[in-house]
Amino acid sequence: MIKKFRPVFTNEALVLAGALIVTLPLRTVQYYTNIEAGNGFYKSIDAITIIYAAMLAAASVFFLVMGIRKRNTVSLEMRPQKFPACGVFAFLSAFAIGYSAYSDWMLKDKDASEYIVSSTASASISGYLSIIQLVFGGIAALYFLFLAVTFLMGKSSSLLKLTSLSVPIWIVLRLIMRFTRTISYLRVSDLALEMITLVFLASFFMAFVQMNTGVESKGNEWKIPGFGFPAALFALNLFVPRFALIITGRAESMYILSTADFSDLTLALFIVSTILTRMVPNITKVEVKGKETEETAE
Repeated sequence: MIKKFRPVFTNEALVLAGALIVTLPLRTVQYYTNIEAGNGFYKSIDAITIIYAAMLAAASVFFLVMGIRKRNTVSLEMRPQKFPACGVFAFLSAFAIGYSAYSDWMLKDKDASEYIVSSTASASISGYLSIIQLVFGGIAALYFLFLAVTFLMGKSSSLLKLTSLSVPIWIVLRLIMRFTRTISYLRVSDLALEMITLVFLASFFMAFVQMNTGVESKGNEWKIPGFGFPAALFALNLFVPRFALIITGRAESMYILSTADFSDLTLALFIVSTILTRMVPNITKVEVKGKETEETAE
């Protein structure tokens, strides 16, 4: 019988919830008051902008520190068993990633020359990247389907290892594509937030792949919460305010090359469910009067 443990990152999850309660309204207000439509740049660096950036930075540092602090006392549960929440969010992520990859590919036909680095070389690179990211996005969607079946049925599949690297590769390709777009390093906003989000997502899923494939996984458990919580924080800060703009009829206020991407939402929920249900206390085996027992690392 597989022993169940209480979540070991409950306090960190509460901090995440608190950070979202503060940052999501601030980000939404920025869209209405201080972000230029089309290019997504800040009009000015005001108090709300400073508070918003400080909250994101402080929360991210906190999650990284707590992940490192608990690196010797937690591990990712690898024994085959059912994780319904992870399974449901993996299933939703499969469809969201597939649609996101297709949407990114379709941007090649969008009239947004004003917001793309204008050179023949960069246009050619962007075209090739859009095709490659579409391919890896499709494979990543299949990976999450296999992952969903694994978590819902409680049985592992060899197909997971064959397709696992597609997820971080797809995320890195999306990050590279952002470098072909016009950005202001003085008035950064939407594009910079996307790039930071993709960096945390790529870091999380590289660690996730390492843990699930067993390739150089020892000592990397801390990266799951350390990178996972910031990735979820930033991803939700991308999706929720943009979705609010869409349902209130203000979609034109968003960066022209981005929209409310449901893969940001589903991946954030998948990451949080993974941390809360699969991260468990380390177990060490000791012998007491000739009988083998288990102890939880403190």
